[in-house]
Amino acid sequence: METASTTVGQAFGNYQLERELGQGGMGTVYLAQDSGLHRQVALKILRSDLGDDPSFAKKFLEEVEVTASLAHPNIIRVFTLGEQDGRLYLVMEHLDQPSLENRMENLAKVSERDVLEIGLGIASALQFAHEETGLIHRDIKPGNILFGRGNIPKLADFGLAAGARSAQGQQDEIWGTPYYVSPERLLREPEDIRSDIYSLGATLFHAIAGRPPFEAETAEEVAKRHISDRPPPLRSLCPEAQEQTVI
Repeated sequence: METASTTVGQAFGNYQLERELGQGGMGTVYLAQDSGLHRQVALKILRSDLGDDPSFAKKFLEEVEVTASLAHPNIIRVFTLGEQDGRLYLVMEHLDQPSLENRMENLAKVSERDVLEIGLGIASALQFAHEETGLIHRDIKPGNILFGRGNIPKLADFGLAAGARSAQGQQDEIWGTPYYVSPERLLREPEDIRSDIYSLGATLFHAIAGRPPFEAETAEEVAKRHISDRPPPLRSLCPEAQEQTVI
């Protein structure tokens, strides 16, 4: 994977890389300056090996094209995609607030009101995408929920997980974030919007309860519990939760 020392300062198309924002399984995200429109954007450079995989590149381009058509206040906007020196990159809306994952790391529990507002916003995004394009997210987790002005929750990496699965292997992806994965994914069954709703529910449960619905010593054991167990009652972990809050 590229490092900040080898890429910061370089230009990808009209975008000048300023600093690294984070790394993930598919590549590295940078803060970049759009020299044409004079604005800051988030630019994700995919791993070099992904560009060498024709099946991944095709799937990636197809899904990004669909994702870019989604205009919804709770979905991160995709501006463009490109390729330079064999590297695929994606240019997106930049948000400078911490992700839900960051908030959960800094707080023992996220407030019930905030969690419910996040849930309503992300559920609205999922419904919109499904009704407009049939697209599902496939990788809902705290790190993919960001925040815009006014604390508006926004879903990132919409539709990109399908390409990631074909490129890095389904099991590797599951073990990377086992706390939120749907039973359909684990059983290798067809996924639909209900799979996204399950992952969103697991994410919100973790945020409000201070721990994920299922815990175990290994990722494999966590995965098995998603299939065989029921989560503990929310109020057993968060007694102050309102009775009508059902996650």
